[in-house]
Amino acid sequence: MSAAHLLGIVSWDPVLTGYLAVIIGIAVLCGSVYLLLATNLGVRLGFLVAWTGLWGWMLLMSIVWWVFGIGWIGSQPGWNVLQVTSSPATVLVDEVQQLEGVPVHQSPPGWIEIVVKEKSDDDAEEIVDPEIVQAQAFAADARSAADGHVVCDDADPRRLLAVNSCLFSAADQYKTYRVLIRGGERYRPAGIPDNVITQYFLPSRGKPHYAVVQIQPYQPRVEIDPNLFGDDGKIVVPAPQIDENEPVYSVVLVRDHGSVRLRPALLTVFSALLFGLGCYHLHRRDQAIWAVREAAGQ
Repeated sequence: MSAAHLLGIVSWDPVLTGYLAVIIGIAVLCGSVYLLLATNLGVRLGFLVAWTGLWGWMLLMSIVWWVFGIGWIGSQPGWNVLQVTSSPATVLVDEVQQLEGVPVHQSPPGWIEIVVKEKSDDDAEEIVDPEIVQAQAFAADARSAADGHVVCDDADPRRLLAVNSCLFSAADQYKTYRVLIRGGERYRPAGIPDNVITQYFLPSRGKPHYAVVQIQPYQPRVEIDPNLFGDDGKIVVPAPQIDENEPVYSVVLVRDHGSVRLRPALLTVFSALLFGLGCYHLHRRDQAIWAVREAAGQ
């Protein structure tokens, strides 16, 4: 294979190019530092100093990642669908089973109810209660996750599964009544107080956080008559009607609190071990040199 063909493969494959960029970057940056130290301290001592310095820098960087939740982070929080059912009593969650028989126009006790309304921006109400504001943010995320779970287009591979939750092919084929939120309270074990120090180094734990999105299908669409006009001179578009013969489906979701700081924490521990190992060997080397100098002086 000629050099031109090799360059063509590297330039065409983005994955291979990315690996080569990282490998060359590490070799140039770390290798140049090691080369400088090796010419002044020797091959073995130069490598030990460069190794210890590298993991000392990694330790500081991973601590910053751990504290602020940045860098090489873990999974983000999100909603996971547990079950799609028309009978909440079949869900293996006691709180959700209490919704059996509760109509959609009645607020269930113990749940925060976010009613989904079609509003214009002019009719929007300003909400001051921070609990309701946070619940609305959770409800928007839960509704988005539920929509993505029950809506499958014709090309969606989930339709090929023997058991799937593809109830609709478009999001305008059903009405979303409300989103129910419950749980998720944060707490710290052993009565640890919540302050500036503990919120960074001793993260709180969360109780199970559930959301239920209740939806019901519309009747089949009525074709628009292009010759039928309203009083305003516009074509009349029939409003969708709820199909009373279809049940109200409950999309049950549980919130995954994620593991944003798990990877930085593990990297911090790993870097601290290797940095301590390098410092230990440097200290042992200094002790050996001191012993030789002391013996030579005697």
